[in-house]
Amino acid sequence: MIEHDGDPDESSSMDSRKGIFAKIFGPWTFFLLLLAGLAYLFLRPAEEHVDETPEQRQPMAVEIAPAVVTTLQETVRGIGSVRPVRHVEIKPEAAGRIRKVYFEEGSFVRQGKLLFEIEEEKHRQRLKSSQAALEQARVRFENSRRSYDRFRELFEQDLISENEFDQVRTEMDAVSAEIARLTAQVRLSQEDLVDTLIKAPFSGYISQRVVDPGQFVSTGQILAAMYQTDRLEISFTVPEKYSAEVKLGQEVLIEVSAHQGHKFSGMVSYVSPSVHESSRSLEIKASISNEQNILRPGSFASVILVLGYRDGALIIPERSLVATRDGYLVFVYDRDSEEVKSRVVRTGTRMPGAVEILQGLVPGDMVVVSGHMNLNHGMRVRVIEESGPDWAEDIKVSGGSFNSPRKVS
Repeated sequence: MIEHDGDPDESSSMDSRKGIFAKIFGPWTFFLLLLAGLAYLFLRPAEEHVDETPEQRQPMAVEIAPAVVTTLQETVRGIGSVRPVRHVEIKPEAAGRIRKVYFEEGSFVRQGKLLFEIEEEKHRQRLKSSQAALEQARVRFENSRRSYDRFRELFEQDLISENEFDQVRTEMDAVSAEIARLTAQVRLSQEDLVDTLIKAPFSGYISQRVVDPGQFVSTGQILAAMYQTDRLEISFTVPEKYSAEVKLGQEVLIEVSAHQGHKFSGMVSYVSPSVHESSRSLEIKASISNEQNILRPGSFASVILVLGYRDGALIIPERSLVATRDGYLVFVYDRDSEEVKSRVVRTGTRMPGAVEILQGLVPGDMVVVSGHMNLNHGMRVRVIEESGPDWAEDIKVSGGSFNSPRKVS
């Protein structure tokens, strides 16, 4: 087998080409290419963002409302139950069988209306018996009196002993006492007869009856209940710190779940002279007019006690506040530049839908109430809705509020 050696010139040429590539594509060349690629990826989005100018951005759509001056109610809240001023349980004073019922359950009855009638025959017979016994005692007394007169004359003439005269006098005194007892018994029997007719003690609404005609009832048994509802009463408590501000005649507003959104007005009628030691609270009672019988006794109610009024309070819509780490700020709209400026504010009394501003705004400042979450100081905006000063008239006292505006100036 014959082996042929390679061409020396060809081998020398390949070695020279490898040296040239090694000089051009060294390790640093690949590192630089990698850096160039990364720089392109990072710098390209930044360049595209720089091309967008503030003037080219679409203005944010916002809603605005003015800061207004109003009169605030200084109030404190409580809870309680509505109760009738008068509530009685109808009970018989004479035992017997119910003969008839004269009312419709749940109806309104006038004072003096007949409600129940108890069978009176036994009471009538008992009255006749007492009257007969009384008449008999009176006859006996008349006989005793005549005997007393005769024995007194005989005693004065020393014809009988003192002992005999004392016996006659004692008998007459005993019959006189019997007459007094029977007279009282007759009166009681007459009252029992009258008590068989059970009438309404006052005008009001009567509950369902708990007895039926023909049923025997005893003295003191509950037959029904009556409620005087033209005026109601509510009892509630307030914290001890308000005790110096509570006075008779102050206005009270109550709300019940059956009539949500409707307030019933009343006046403080009672202030406890002492504070409860266990709860450190003051008990208060208020009287409420209910001539139309809208409120029902026993209803659970929330109470707002108006302690007074404070004029000149500056308020803005509550939703215009932006919470920060140090407090709150609002965005104020400038009509000339159509831009918003952020202002730090100090808040005071809060109420549903509004908040009092103690510092940072003046009356008439237009604050952003919607669309302000993505705003920055100096940003241009587009107003899509503007409320007038009358927005504060819609502020109502509702659950969770301790204060509310009364009128807008």
